[in-house]
Amino acid sequence: MAAPSNNIWTLIHSLSAQEKLFFRRDYVKAYTLQGNEPLYLKVFDVISKQTSYDEAKLLKQLSPTLSIKNISYTKNYLYEQLCDALLYINNHENTNARIFQQLSLVKIFRDKGLYKAALKIWEHAIKEADKYELHPLIQMLKEEYRRLQLYSNPKASQKALMQEYEKDSISADEHLRILQLQELSFHALLLRRKTHFRQDKEDKKIINTLLQNPLLQKEPQSASFWHLHYYRMTKATLGYLNNDPASYSYAYANIHAWQSNEHFIAHDCENYMEVLYIFYYTAILAKDYQHVIDVMQHSGNKLIKGAAHRAYFETIRHLALNRVYNKLADYDKVSVLVKVMKDHISGWEQYINTDLQRTLRLSLGISCFVLQDYENAFHYVKNATLLFNDDTRPEHYSFAHLFLLLICFEHKDDYLFDIQYKNTYSYFYRHEKPLPFEKAILHTLHKTYPTKSFRTLQENFKELQTSLAITANDTVQQIVFSMFNVPVWIDSKLNRVQYKDWVKRKVENELTISRSAG
Repeated sequence: MAAPSNNIWTLIHSLSAQEKLFFRRDYVKAYTLQGNEPLYLKVFDVISKQTSYDEAKLLKQLSPTLSIKNISYTKNYLYEQLCDALLYINNHENTNARIFQQLSLVKIFRDKGLYKAALKIWEHAIKEADKYELHPLIQMLKEEYRRLQLYSNPKASQKALMQEYEKDSISADEHLRILQLQELSFHALLLRRKTHFRQDKEDKKIINTLLQNPLLQKEPQSASFWHLHYYRMTKATLGYLNNDPASYSYAYANIHAWQSNEHFIAHDCENYMEVLYIFYYTAILAKDYQHVIDVMQHSGNKLIKGAAHRAYFETIRHLALNRVYNKLADYDKVSVLVKVMKDHISGWEQYINTDLQRTLRLSLGISCFVLQDYENAFHYVKNATLLFNDDTRPEHYSFAHLFLLLICFEHKDDYLFDIQYKNTYSYFYRHEKPLPFEKAILHTLHKTYPTKSFRTLQENFKELQTSLAITANDTVQQIVFSMFNVPVWIDSKLNRVQYKDWVKRKVENELTISRSAG
């Protein structure tokens, strides 16, 4: 198992304190008790203390035992030992691995003629597999049970055999439907990863074709958690991609199913994270902001373990709450979130994918803009544009270019505005033809920036309002303005009020009207 230098350093520094302690104290206990500590453990200790991999320093510290001749072998051996130790820990903590280990024990005990012991292990394994609906493992366990009963326990009656064999298992047909829905859900996930909106004709065709699949026409009448999960997840994702607020009902039902069955959260953090993600987006689409707060604060979220899983969860949670509190004009909470996000962004980004990194930076940039911290707003949004190298989320790239120009307009740095205008203009006219609303904003900001006259600003911005009203039904325009409310920003400029203060007034007025109507 090859282990390049950076890999061994990265692996060691990815270990939790508990994993390091287990490896150092328990996994290699036999060696340390003899007082003859092996070289690879000394290498482990030195690398653990290095802030970055330094092979020259490693050789110097452990010379002459460690040399150019044996360092490669020693590092590779250490890498293998660490992998074995992690597998050992995983077999105890991972449900699938633990059940598979029990399945192996059933076979070993059966081959040894220890039928009663094998059956006892089997009964424990099948109950656990059934609890999490691990259908492939259930099928393997059923096959082992068949062998156990037919070849090792001929006294078992046919009735007793069939009762155990068929207990708590779904039919082959339902298992097939779950697998098919799982495939549909994965296709929807890939489409969402590519772009949330501004899809091309081919993408829209695929979305509508998937929605017409017979499996998605009616909610399954099933007690299976996974059957309902994949159905709801697929419907919610595809509906969201079509900008359909009705998609929220599926995401709502799904998140409540997960948070009502918390053992599934601990068992499958990755799927739960996707459920949280699509719930948050569909809830914003449906404008159910309070529910986002409740879901992100649910006790079940404490079951998410591991540095990588926690980083994903905290990123999603902060993205969701940041957007919600901006929508609710609760800028005190936005300020708190921004501070936390700034403090933790580097730690989260070593685990999360590029899509989330971009989204996180854009979210931070928007909040910094609202809080009138224009330098940081420009910094985070500009850095987000540097992460567009994987052909995903092009709509974010368009938004980022337009928003950077908005930041420069407020920042009042002539040189920076001129440079950014040229960059934004170049992007829209060389890489992507601007939509009418983008063209209108770009043109108005450029025309208005040099003027010192408020009357001229009024004329230009009122003309922009008229233009945006004409294209108000454009789906992309609606979604972009849900990310940052450009029309409200225009109103704030026309009324000579800071954007966040103007938003507060609007939210308070809407609440007053709502209470009066109630």
